[in-house]
Amino acid sequence: MKNLNIILNSLNSKKHSFSGDYFIPMSWNLWGYDRYSTDEKRPGEIKVNPYEFIATTIEKSILPYAKGRKNFLLPLGLRSDREGVSPQHHTIYGMLPRMFTAWPHGQNAWPNGSNILLHKSDIRPYENDLWHHGNDKGNLYSGTFLKTICLLPYLKNLGTDVIYLLPVFKYSDRYKKGEIGSPYSIKDIYNLDKNLHDPLCGEYSNENLETQFKAFVEACHILDIRVMVDYVFRTVARDSHLIVDHPDWFYWIDKKFSQSFAPLRVEGVDKPMPMDDNTLGRLYTSKGIKGYLAQFVPCPRGIDPDKWTDIVRKHRETGENILDLIETEFGITTLPGFVDVVNDNQPPWTDVTYLKFYFDVHEKAKKYVPKDQAPYIMQDGVKLGVYPGKDENTGLMEYIAGVIPYYQDKFGIDGARIDMAHALPPKLNSEIIRRVKEKNRNFILWSEEFDPSKSDIAKENGFHFINGYIWSIYKYLEKPSFNKRLFKDMLIKSEIPVVASLETPDTPRAANVHKSKAKMELLVLLNSFLPNAVQFINNGFEMMEIQPMNLGLDNSGAGAFVLEKDDPRYGKLAFFDNFYLNWLDVDRKWMEQLLIKAQALRRRFLGIISKKENYIEQPELYRNRKLTCISYFDSDAEKGAFLLANRNFSYGARFNLSKLLPEELVKGKEQGNIVYINGIIRNNIWELDKNRVLKPGEIIIGEVNHGQIG
Repeated sequence: MKNLNIILNSLNSKKHSFSGDYFIPMSWNLWGYDRYSTDEKRPGEIKVNPYEFIATTIEKSILPYAKGRKNFLLPLGLRSDREGVSPQHHTIYGMLPRMFTAWPHGQNAWPNGSNILLHKSDIRPYENDLWHHGNDKGNLYSGTFLKTICLLPYLKNLGTDVIYLLPVFKYSDRYKKGEIGSPYSIKDIYNLDKNLHDPLCGEYSNENLETQFKAFVEACHILDIRVMVDYVFRTVARDSHLIVDHPDWFYWIDKKFSQSFAPLRVEGVDKPMPMDDNTLGRLYTSKGIKGYLAQFVPCPRGIDPDKWTDIVRKHRETGENILDLIETEFGITTLPGFVDVVNDNQPPWTDVTYLKFYFDVHEKAKKYVPKDQAPYIMQDGVKLGVYPGKDENTGLMEYIAGVIPYYQDKFGIDGARIDMAHALPPKLNSEIIRRVKEKNRNFILWSEEFDPSKSDIAKENGFHFINGYIWSIYKYLEKPSFNKRLFKDMLIKSEIPVVASLETPDTPRAANVHKSKAKMELLVLLNSFLPNAVQFINNGFEMMEIQPMNLGLDNSGAGAFVLEKDDPRYGKLAFFDNFYLNWLDVDRKWMEQLLIKAQALRRRFLGIISKKENYIEQPELYRNRKLTCISYFDSDAEKGAFLLANRNFSYGARFNLSKLLPEELVKGKEQGNIVYINGIIRNNIWELDKNRVLKPGEIIIGEVNHGQIG
């Protein structure tokens, strides 16, 4: 608790000298802080002394749960005598920290001229129904670790016991795709993003920022919340700091092709083609192959060693950006990234580039490529799990393998998601996981694998769960194929649990896809009852946000323009622009209460539904146009649980529980206990053998106890 106390003492020492204006959403006041004032121009907000407010929040809402322990940088998994990770027991809250607590606190939020605004926003004057600020333009201040500490009790109340942080590392603003750089455009993965520093903690320094992150982790651990971090190893920023010492770890192209660069396509095929051996042959014999390969050049050190030495010296002496110098002096640049699917319509990822994990070409491509070809990469070269080379870049692999252990040792993190894990060399994946588990056998590992048929590989590598694409299946809620898609094709097929969520940081927002509260309620409850699944809440979901954070999955450019034009966030994406969550939304409380209700029901049955073997498959319902039934039976406990939903929102659905539920649940039983009906948690004894009607969109949850007489 050392670092949290450092922060607390610093805040308390400054609270008496504060005299500025600092506004926060009223919803951040979780424990009844009453030393605030209001302004009619800022409805839904309160003006506070931020030093006092945050310090008192820590003292009242976090420290009382410390229970005498001292070292809260110790990962939670290390405190357990049990070995093994049970991801189905967890509820993960995914967070982009710079957005989560971003807010226009006020023009004079920082006294004595210390207005450190790290993200300068071009937000228009607040002249809409949300703000009512008149002509006071204001500034949007970045979210920080410090402000997030204040909201940990809020997240705990939602059922969160794991916080998943999108990348928190130093990122680049070169070739950025919006107002600010993407957190995935990582310039130095061994250093934290300075924008997550809070000016309330004093002047910025790397040491100060690290103390704030440690304090955040300590606060999470005090509340029994684990901390996971998203790591990206396949790509880096176009101007990564690694270029200075290792230009040969990158792929280079002539700068004249930079704006027009696009991944090679196979002509005559309209749909995307997964990268396999058949696609590989067509790709390397396609009409444009020669022109594509001609864009690549050797690394700058290989072109002119003396000139390279000169620009490195200039970079070190002046601090000039290394890529700017290379582009000026050599006329070359790093390659823009791209998706590993042939003929995919996604544009190139202009702000990131691929790292070179092998210095040679994989065997199946050698016959197609001239011997004097400069180092290049195509879609096959992205998928190193399938097409690895032989000449390993051991220096790069060692650099990558040490990243997560560094954060384990220094910050006490509890888990990691590895972006594009399927595209990394299998040997590297194994080494990363070996080192991670050597330090913490209960470290949580999440693979960004979407295909459940490849979950066995993720499991073999040591991952505990995969992405999957449940959010996409929910689009088919009212279709006859829904049950089969969700259960047979995803949840049952996967060897390890799958992320269960209505949205992710890369997808359209659920509130914009499903529109009605009735659908959202059904889906939230259904999602909480799934077998072989890990609960996931994407930040902003609980506020019914409709603006996506990114357009990476199942979206188009038009997806960025779903807000009203007078909303200051119109057209902005949190991955690339200044952005804040709508903490003032009127529907926020409704969704928050629904999530709390769903978590309560899930916890009630967690001992049964968390075990995949207790799930009872019902193929006869795979083509049912209305009903979805999820059934479990634990033979040891002699208890069963079920959820029944009518997916039709226009017509009722007739059912008889004794005929609909699996035999294991109803055999020898005449009654069951309905614990959720008509939106209310309750206990109603029902006759199982009775014909009933489920109203449009209605959902019931019940239990059958074979250990009782009845």
